[in-house]
Amino acid sequence: MDALTRTIKAALLHEDGRTLDSVVVVPLIGGCPPGEIRVATTFAGALAYDVYELADEEEYSSMPAYPYRSTVPVTTDDLAD
Repeated sequence: MDALTRTIKAALLHEDGRTLDSVVVVPLIGGCPPGEIRVATTFAGALAYDVYELADEEEYSSMPAYPYRSTVPVTTDDLAD
């Protein structure tokens, strides 16, 4: 945690929940890491967000883990019928 800027590094994990996808810097909210992180990506050629959810809200290390949860398309045209 960076006490001056109130940010923390977060480990984004692939679908298996163990393999590191990337590391991002996120703000602390009320002294805690956010419960969810959204990262811009593409889905079927359109803008979408990969959603990562905090693995354990009660305890977190200096780099909390965020396993991949889903990809959310920006428009409803991208959703399956």
